[in-house]
Amino acid sequence: MITKRDKKFILGFLLIAILAGCAVGPNYKQPQYDLGKTYRYSTSSDSVSLADTSWTYIFTDPVLQALIRQGIANNFDLKIAVARVNQAMASFKQARAEMWPSINAEANGSYNARQLPAKSGGISEYNDLYAVGSLTWEIDIWGKLRRAKESAKAQLLSQEAYRQSVYISLIAEIANAYFSLLEYRDQVEIARQTVIIREKGLELVKGKLIAGTVSGLTVAQAEAELAQVRAELPAYEKAEGIQENALKLLVGELPGDIIAGDSITRQINPDIIPKTGIPAQLIIRRPDLIAVEQQLVSANAEIGVARAMMLPTLSINANAGYSTLGAGWIGSAVGSLVAPIFSFGKLKQNVKKTQAYKEEMLVNYQKSIYTAINEVSDNILSLEKQQTITKESRNLTMAAQTAFDLANQLFDAGYASYLDVIDVQRQLYSAQIYESQAHYDELASLVYLYKALGGGWK
Repeated sequence: MITKRDKKFILGFLLIAILAGCAVGPNYKQPQYDLGKTYRYSTSSDSVSLADTSWTYIFTDPVLQALIRQGIANNFDLKIAVARVNQAMASFKQARAEMWPSINAEANGSYNARQLPAKSGGISEYNDLYAVGSLTWEIDIWGKLRRAKESAKAQLLSQEAYRQSVYISLIAEIANAYFSLLEYRDQVEIARQTVIIREKGLELVKGKLIAGTVSGLTVAQAEAELAQVRAELPAYEKAEGIQENALKLLVGELPGDIIAGDSITRQINPDIIPKTGIPAQLIIRRPDLIAVEQQLVSANAEIGVARAMMLPTLSINANAGYSTLGAGWIGSAVGSLVAPIFSFGKLKQNVKKTQAYKEEMLVNYQKSIYTAINEVSDNILSLEKQQTITKESRNLTMAAQTAFDLANQLFDAGYASYLDVIDVQRQLYSAQIYESQAHYDELASLVYLYKALGGGWK
């Protein structure tokens, strides 16, 4: 038969169970923004995106692919990101463990001896062995511990997304650094070939000076043009060496040489079509946006933790043990309810602080989304215009080469001065350098568009 006392106990237990199923504080709801159906400068509303393409399909140079794989294995920033994920995982497990009882054990042993009264004489000896186990459990009535676990889980997901973001950025940085290295090497080769051509030209006009067919001005002009390229060559070589060191650092190695693969004009799969997808995809594709949103989730959960700290805390403390000194088995159980009464507004201000931090994270999330869409739009325009620039720079080089060949033919036939040859030679050199820069800028635009779309994770 259930007594009145038992009914009260059951009722109290059910009340605690109901309260334990509640959690104070707001539940998270993902913010909704009107992001538009297409990016600015995009001509397609297709959901297919360049970001869905594996980087191994986009970057075809075997040397570049090997460098990217090496960077994924050895890059220092990526290792730091992995360590941060491990830290967040440990914090999450710690928060989850807080929801369960804490159990401790203690054991004591003692030997005692005392002198008996004079009449009986002798010494009385006895041993006392005492062992006890204790249990402490905070009942999560208001959901404080659950909100803390929710916050820790969001931090873990944020760090994991950050690691993915570092991964994507690393692929883009290695590809961009490699293309930059190829640009410098191309310019070094252009400068070296120009030095050879101008050295031959200088020897030619020196011979014609002796023959009296050109003036000293022509020779001086040829010497000046040669000296200019000779002065620029070390600058290109310096840039090449520094870029090699930077690329080595990205892949986790000490400075050293890098053997290049294909030329700068054969770096991208020609079958690639840079489709951009739709703006709404960015929120679920770009890890940096996922990381920022999880920071918002964590901040939202912390409001619940702060509110729960203003409410009473129910704890259960239980002890059970055994003593050899007559007492035998002993035990106790105590429930305690501790409620904050007066804290000079500290707890209330803590709630306001967490609410303000959530507002900060909310604005930061929206800003991050808008910034990401802006990056995609900028890179769509950049790639489109840069493709045109590269095409026209190629035409410019071809025209300058034709003019140089004709100028040499006219000079040999006596219909043009060598100053005309020097002039078109200068134009050809500038056109070749400009075309090399244009090829790099086009590659960089594609890399940055790929990164902005969240590509590289596959």
